[in-house]
Amino acid sequence: MAKPYALATHPDGWRTVEPKPSAAALKAFYAGEYFQASHGTYAQDYTETERAHRRLLAEQLLHAVTRAGGAGGRWLEVGCGEGWLLAAAQTAGWTVQGLDFSEAGLKRFHPELLARVTIGDAFEKLESLIEAGAVFEAVALEHVLEHVADAEGLLSRLPRLLAPGGVAALTVPNDFSPLQQALRQSAAVDRDFWVAAPQHLNYFNGHALVRLLDRLGFETKVAYASFPIDWFLFHPGSNYVADPSQGKAAHQARMAIDLLLAAQGMEPFLRLGEALFACGAGRSLTVIATPRT
Repeated sequence: MAKPYALATHPDGWRTVEPKPSAAALKAFYAGEYFQASHGTYAQDYTETERAHRRLLAEQLLHAVTRAGGAGGRWLEVGCGEGWLLAAAQTAGWTVQGLDFSEAGLKRFHPELLARVTIGDAFEKLESLIEAGAVFEAVALEHVLEHVADAEGLLSRLPRLLAPGGVAALTVPNDFSPLQQALRQSAAVDRDFWVAAPQHLNYFNGHALVRLLDRLGFETKVAYASFPIDWFLFHPGSNYVADPSQGKAAHQARMAIDLLLAAQGMEPFLRLGEALFACGAGRSLTVIATPRT
């Protein structure tokens, strides 16, 4: 999969890697290496603070789903990974089902959910659900769209999986954001550090993601961003791109601030995330959307 690549920009504004890795290469990568080798944000273990932070982000997403009209029922998560969101949805009363290429993350952190998850080619299993007429009140893709060869094709399938009034919950990294562009222009960073092929094949900022969803027939109900850890890059003493040894301290600070802010209530915490999204800031973006009828 280590091939030369370039980024092509779609009319909506999002970028994608060209040429794409083959379907077989992607399948082998995620089934056999991604979790086991601690790629991306996954790890062999987490501190209690890290676990609390992951639970917090799952609860924030569930709060946003409720605000967008999701009232419970059947929950499908495509690419459920280690199971943090799936576990939170089950605790909140949803009837959960998950799809993933690998069971490694679930076995490590939420083995009790293994019976609720189908392991294999997640997109083949998704097609099987569609062909069987399965429907869900919520479908979640948390950090999935950036990894797939055909993000638009995947999104276009979601209306066939959603019950009337159902919601799609989509989380992606906030890439080529105004903040990142400013970092490059100021020379605070010397490269587009967020570009990470082959793990990430697609790159969205908030405007591009909303435009793509709108073109595909979705109405955005709630849009929010996560803590803007990239802010640390403007200060030489905390620039974890220039000095990777600063990364752990920046991550610890992000978690401490998030947990402190969320202790004031989930609704104000979500509203803060909405303001970050509107300003083009935040490290990750979450959009809760419904198909137009």
